[in-house]
Amino acid sequence: MRHLRNTLLLISLSCFAFGQNPRDDGAKPDSSENAKSSAAVSVNPYSLDFHDQVVKTSSKPARITVTDTGGKDLYIRSASVADDEWQDFGIAVDTCTGATIPSGKSCVIDVRFTPSATGTRRAILSLTDDAMDSPQKLKLIGNGINSVDVPPRSPSTNHTHRSTGLRPETFSPGFHGRNGLPQ
Repeated sequence: MRHLRNTLLLISLSCFAFGQNPRDDGAKPDSSENAKSSAAVSVNPYSLDFHDQVVKTSSKPARITVTDTGGKDLYIRSASVADDEWQDFGIAVDTCTGATIPSGKSCVIDVRFTPSATGTRRAILSLTDDAMDSPQKLKLIGNGINSVDVPPRSPSTNHTHRSTGLRPETFSPGFHGRNGLPQ
Protein backbone atom coordinates (compact mmCIF):
# COMPACT_ATOMS: atom_id res chain seq x y z
CA MET A 1 0.00 0.00 0.00
CA ARG A 2 2.82 2.35 0.87
CA HIS A 3 4.45 1.62 -2.47
CA LEU A 4 1.20 2.47 -4.31
CA ARG A 5 0.90 5.80 -2.45
CA ASN A 6 4.49 6.75 -3.32
CA THR A 7 3.87 5.86 -6.99
CA LEU A 8 0.76 8.05 -7.15
CA LEU A 9 2.64 10.90 -5.49
CA LEU A 10 5.49 10.53 -7.97
CA ILE A 11 3.05 10.57 -10.93
CA SER A 12 1.33 13.68 -9.56
CA LEU A 13 4.63 15.47 -9.03
CA SER A 14 5.92 14.63 -12.52
CA CYS A 15 2.69 15.83 -14.10
CA PHE A 16 2.94 19.07 -12.12
CA ALA A 17 6.53 19.56 -13.24
CA PHE A 18 5.53 19.24 -16.90
CA GLY A 19 2.48 21.49 -16.55
CA GLN A 20 -0.14 18.75 -16.94
CA ASN A 21 -3.10 17.93 -14.82
CA PRO A 22 -3.07 14.20 -14.01
CA ARG A 23 -6.84 14.19 -14.44
CA ASP A 24 -6.67 16.20 -17.70
CA ASP A 25 -8.67 14.66 -20.54
CA GLY A 26 -6.61 16.56 -23.16
CA ALA A 27 -9.36 19.04 -24.04
CA LYS A 28 -8.21 22.60 -24.78
CA PRO A 29 -10.07 25.60 -23.38
CA ASP A 30 -12.62 27.05 -25.82
CA SER A 31 -11.17 30.24 -27.31
CA SER A 32 -14.66 31.56 -28.08
CA GLU A 33 -15.46 31.29 -24.37
CA ASN A 34 -12.32 33.30 -23.60
CA ALA A 35 -13.36 35.98 -26.13
CA LYS A 36 -16.83 36.17 -24.61
CA SER A 37 -15.39 36.76 -21.15
CA SER A 38 -12.96 39.54 -22.19
CA ALA A 39 -13.14 42.93 -23.85
CA ALA A 40 -12.70 42.92 -27.63
CA VAL A 41 -12.89 45.72 -30.16
CA SER A 42 -13.77 46.14 -33.82
CA VAL A 43 -12.86 49.32 -35.69
CA ASN A 44 -14.55 50.29 -38.95
CA PRO A 45 -12.99 51.48 -41.19
CA TYR A 46 -9.49 50.54 -40.13
CA SER A 47 -7.94 53.31 -42.25
CA LEU A 48 -9.07 56.67 -43.65
CA ASP A 49 -8.04 58.13 -47.02
CA PHE A 50 -9.04 61.78 -47.41
CA HIS A 51 -7.73 61.97 -51.00
CA ASP A 52 -7.10 65.51 -52.36
CA GLN A 53 -7.64 68.47 -50.05
CA VAL A 54 -6.61 72.10 -50.64
CA VAL A 55 -3.75 73.13 -48.33
CA LYS A 56 -4.89 74.92 -45.15
CA THR A 57 -8.56 74.03 -45.66
CA SER A 58 -10.36 71.38 -43.63
CA SER A 59 -12.04 68.32 -45.10
CA LYS A 60 -15.46 67.14 -44.07
CA PRO A 61 -15.11 64.86 -41.04
CA ALA A 62 -14.72 61.14 -41.71
CA ARG A 63 -16.24 58.77 -39.13
CA ILE A 64 -14.65 55.80 -37.43
CA THR A 65 -16.96 53.47 -35.50
CA VAL A 66 -15.53 51.55 -32.56
CA THR A 67 -17.62 48.54 -31.45
CA ASP A 68 -17.27 46.32 -28.38
CA THR A 69 -17.39 42.77 -29.82
CA GLY A 70 -16.41 40.98 -26.59
CA GLY A 71 -18.54 39.69 -23.75
CA LYS A 72 -17.32 42.31 -21.32
CA ASP A 73 -17.55 46.12 -21.22
CA LEU A 74 -14.78 47.88 -23.17
CA TYR A 75 -13.10 50.92 -21.61
CA ILE A 76 -11.47 53.36 -24.09
CA ARG A 77 -8.64 55.22 -22.36
CA SER A 78 -7.63 57.51 -25.22
CA ALA A 79 -7.72 58.31 -28.92
CA SER A 80 -4.77 60.27 -30.23
CA VAL A 81 -3.10 61.17 -33.52
CA ALA A 82 0.64 60.62 -33.83
CA ASP A 83 3.45 60.26 -36.39
CA ASP A 84 5.41 62.77 -38.48
CA GLU A 85 2.45 64.69 -39.95
CA TRP A 86 0.07 64.36 -36.99
CA GLN A 87 -0.73 68.09 -37.06
CA ASP A 88 -2.54 67.65 -40.41
CA PHE A 89 -5.18 65.37 -38.86
CA GLY A 90 -7.47 66.34 -36.02
CA ILE A 91 -10.16 64.67 -33.98
CA ALA A 92 -13.35 66.67 -34.48
CA VAL A 93 -15.71 64.46 -32.43
CA ASP A 94 -14.78 61.76 -29.92
CA THR A 95 -17.48 59.89 -28.01
CA CYS A 96 -15.01 57.09 -27.16
CA THR A 97 -12.28 58.53 -24.91
CA GLY A 98 -13.12 57.91 -21.27
CA ALA A 99 -16.22 55.89 -22.19
CA THR A 100 -17.15 52.40 -21.11
CA ILE A 101 -18.80 50.70 -24.09
CA PRO A 102 -21.19 47.81 -23.30
CA SER A 103 -20.88 44.60 -25.31
CA GLY A 104 -22.43 45.02 -28.77
CA LYS A 105 -22.52 48.84 -28.54
CA SER A 106 -20.41 51.47 -30.33
CA CYS A 107 -18.87 54.90 -30.05
CA VAL A 108 -17.57 57.19 -32.82
CA ILE A 109 -14.55 59.29 -33.65
CA ASP A 110 -14.72 61.89 -36.44
CA VAL A 111 -11.41 62.92 -38.00
CA ARG A 112 -10.67 65.97 -40.20
CA PHE A 113 -7.79 66.48 -42.60
CA THR A 114 -6.24 69.97 -42.92
CA PRO A 115 -3.00 69.62 -44.89
CA SER A 116 -0.26 72.07 -43.98
CA ALA A 117 1.69 71.39 -47.19
CA THR A 118 1.27 69.83 -50.62
CA GLY A 119 1.88 66.14 -51.17
CA THR A 120 0.98 62.96 -49.37
CA ARG A 121 0.39 63.38 -45.64
CA ARG A 122 0.25 60.44 -43.22
CA ALA A 123 -0.45 59.84 -39.55
CA ILE A 124 -1.67 57.15 -37.16
CA LEU A 125 -4.79 57.28 -34.98
CA SER A 126 -4.06 55.22 -31.89
CA LEU A 127 -6.84 53.82 -29.67
CA THR A 128 -5.79 52.70 -26.21
CA ASP A 129 -8.31 50.50 -24.39
CA ASP A 130 -8.57 47.38 -22.24
CA ALA A 131 -8.90 44.93 -25.16
CA MET A 132 -6.21 42.26 -25.56
CA ASP A 133 -4.92 43.79 -28.84
CA SER A 134 -4.61 47.36 -27.52
CA PRO A 135 -3.57 49.77 -28.87
CA GLN A 136 -5.32 49.65 -32.23
CA LYS A 137 -3.48 51.73 -34.84
CA LEU A 138 -5.43 53.17 -37.78
CA LYS A 139 -3.75 54.63 -40.84
CA LEU A 140 -4.69 58.18 -41.85
CA ILE A 141 -3.69 59.48 -45.28
CA GLY A 142 -4.50 62.47 -47.44
CA ASN A 143 -3.01 64.53 -50.24
CA GLY A 144 -2.46 68.27 -49.89
CA ILE A 145 -2.98 70.21 -53.14
CA ASN A 146 -2.80 73.86 -54.20
CA SER A 147 -6.09 75.60 -54.96
CA VAL A 148 -4.97 76.14 -58.57
CA ASP A 149 -4.93 72.35 -58.95
CA VAL A 150 -8.67 72.11 -58.22
CA PRO A 151 -10.63 71.72 -61.47
CA PRO A 152 -13.36 74.35 -61.96
CA ARG A 153 -16.92 73.22 -61.44
CA SER A 154 -18.93 72.87 -64.59
CA PRO A 155 -22.43 74.31 -64.48
CA SER A 156 -25.02 71.63 -63.98
CA THR A 157 -28.21 71.55 -66.04
CA ASN A 158 -29.98 69.24 -63.65
CA HIS A 159 -31.04 71.77 -61.02
CA THR A 160 -34.49 71.86 -59.49
CA HIS A 161 -36.37 74.99 -58.48
CA ARG A 162 -36.13 75.37 -54.68
CA SER A 163 -39.69 76.46 -53.98
CA THR A 164 -41.55 74.17 -56.39
CA GLY A 165 -39.19 71.22 -56.67
CA LEU A 166 -39.76 71.24 -60.44
CA ARG A 167 -37.00 71.25 -63.01
CA PRO A 168 -36.92 74.48 -65.07
CA GLU A 169 -37.81 74.18 -68.73
CA THR A 170 -35.08 74.71 -71.25
CA PHE A 171 -35.94 77.52 -73.65
CA SER A 172 -34.71 77.28 -77.17
CA PRO A 173 -35.36 80.13 -79.58
CA GLY A 174 -37.65 79.52 -82.50
CA PHE A 175 -41.32 78.79 -83.06
CA HIS A 176 -42.88 75.64 -81.74
CA GLY A 177 -46.40 74.32 -81.91
CA ARG A 178 -49.30 75.13 -84.23
CA ASN A 179 -49.72 78.79 -83.36
CA GLY A 180 -46.03 79.74 -83.19
CA LEU A 181 -45.87 79.79 -79.40
CA PRO A 182 -43.72 77.54 -77.25
CA GLN A 183 -45.52 74.42 -76.10
